[in-house]
Amino acid sequence: MKKLLLGLVALIVVAGGALLFSSHATKDQGTELAMALDNVNPMVKESTVYGLTNEAVSHTKGQMGEDVFTYKMRTVDVHGNERQLTFTADHRLKLNHYLKIDTKGQNVNSWEAVQETTVPSIIRTGLNKS
Repeated sequence: MKKLLLGLVALIVVAGGALLFSSHATKDQGTELAMALDNVNPMVKESTVYGLTNEAVSHTKGQMGEDVFTYKMRTVDVHGNERQLTFTADHRLKLNHYLKIDTKGQNVNSWEAVQETTVPSIIRTGLNKS
């Protein structure tokens, strides 16, 4: 019984460590794997970040012939923390416009264009520095 309990505790510690490590390992990774891991990891919290639109890094056609623009963007949260996000859009985004992006780690759940006046000043400062 003691060995079983010890084994269970060890399994929980290893699994918890793996979940914590994976959230740090996926940061700034724009891969499908990083997005999928963050999406299912309960240690990764949902958050809102903001970014300034830039040029698309690629433009392809989807399976149904639709346009798919891929963007890689530096984002900032309300605490001033920065990270890179990669996401797609079905149209070309206007340059230097603010986006409000709801994420779960590297997984972009939704995004919307917002007016500069609605973006907190700490975020505007963080996005406008070189």
